[in-house]
Order: sequence, then structure tokens, then C-alpha cells
Amino acid sequence: MSTAFDFPAPEAQKPSASPQAAQPRTAASRWPLWEVAIGYGLLAAALWTEGQLHWVWAIAVALWIIGVTLYHRPRLRELGLGWTGLGRSLWVVGLAVLTGAALLFGAHLIGTLHRHVLRRTLLAVATGYLFWTFQQQFMLQSFFFLRLERRLGSRKAVWAAAGLFALAHFPNPVLVPATWVAGLAFCELFRRYRNIYTLAIAQAILGMCLAAAVPNAMHHHMRVGIGYLSWIR
Repeated sequence: MSTAFDFPAPEAQKPSASPQAAQPRTAASRWPLWEVAIGYGLLAAALWTEGQLHWVWAIAVALWIIGVTLYHRPRLRELGLGWTGLGRSLWVVGLAVLTGAALLFGAHLIGTLHRHVLRRTLLAVATGYLFWTFQQQFMLQSFFFLRLERRLGSRKAVWAAAGLFALAHFPNPVLVPATWVAGLAFCELFRRYRNIYTLAIAQAILGMCLAAAVPNAMHHHMRVGIGYLSWIR
């Protein structure tokens, strides 16, 4: 059954796409930022609460990040969980070892090295510290960076994700600048190699050495958020 709409309009008179038709695409393009905002809001709530409420927010963060990630069904390689870039990025671990050794040697020279912390953090690696840095890199790269990259572009996402990483360590005066610099490096390395395994190992090494090289009175057991302030009391 033909209608008046069957006749093709002249090229110059073809109607442009309506705002209503373009709206779904615009709204969809904003979803990565909404996912980042909700995820980071839940993370901030977990960092600034204590007791049982802290664990409620922590579980909410995990459920949000895992749930949203599974909903989009990305490939492991996209998340940095594949073998892509692993061999090419192994030098990052070597550089972290050299940087950590330099931190420890400098702390030894100026008298701030506390070996009991180093022994404790080595034990922490065996019991979960490396797993914790892996979780941090997954949140930073596989969740926040990928969504910021989709919306802002690759290079701007490096700066934005590093800023969020540093802000999450507020008000720790040692970790905020350290994670700002390290976050820029980690995000740039992820942008190039798309692998979080070497980044997690490098962060674990640097975290251990920083904890041992800087006086505990400054970094408060490497705590952030309300945990840093509650350590003072």
C-alpha cells in the first residue's frame, strides 16, 4: 500500500535527522561517564566510612564494577586480562624493582628506613597485598580508564584516570602525590600495552618500598580516607 511518503524527496529537501532521533545516541554516549560517576561515588563512600557501613559500601562498589563490566561483555584482552602486551611490558617490573631499591637505599642513607615495616609488607604480599594491587589496577584501568577513554579519548583519559586515582588516596600527603605520578605512568602503560598483570606487580613492589622508606608518622600505615584521619586519634 503506497502513501505520499513513498516518493523520494529531492536531495536538497531531504529532512535532517530530528533531535529526537539523535537523542538516544547522545544519551548512550554519556553512559560511560555515568558508570564512572556512580562507581567512584560508591568508592568514595567506602573510603570515608568505618565499621559495618564501610563494608556495605565496599560490597556495593564490587557489585557495581563487576556487574557493569559483565553487562557489557568485553573481551579479556580489552580489560587487560589477556596475554596481549604481557611480554612487552615485563620491563615495567624491572623498573619498579630498581625504583624501589633506590627508595630503600635513599631511606637508609637519611635514616628513615624501618625494616620491620618491610618485613611486614613482604608478609602482606604473601597473604594478599599483591591481590589487592591487582584489584586496584582492575578498577583503575579495566573500569575507570576504559570508560573515560571511550568518552574523552585515549590521552585525556590518562590524565583523568590518574587524577581519580590520586584523589582516592586523599588526605594522605605521601600517597596523593605518589599515586598521581604513578597513576599517570600506570595509565599510559595500560594505554600502550593493555595488560594489568605487570602493573599490579609493579604497584606491589613500589608500595612495599614506599611503606618501608617513608616514616610511618607521615603515611599512617598507608591509609587513606577516614582511615588516615582515624589513625591520628
